[in-house]
Amino acid sequence: MYKRQFVFREPVFVGDIVSFYARVLKVGRTSVTVDVEVYAQRGKTGRSEAVKVTEAQLTYVAVDDKRKPRAMPAL
Repeated sequence: MYKRQFVFREPVFVGDIVSFYARVLKVGRTSVTVDVEVYAQRGKTGRSEAVKVTEAQLTYVAVDDKRKPRAMPAL
């Protein structure tokens, strides 16, 4: 189940290699929704494991100088 916030389900330790994977789910007139998954690669080389530590669906809104929603820039 995705939430619109990051809730860490597993700890991230010093020495872990952290990878963020994101994909655009929806582009609206003033916003974009992105699916994000975060993995921690732990362990020594040759015997490491990747553990999903968190995930979320995030919506970003384009705003102008007055912090009012504005049209998304053309891609």
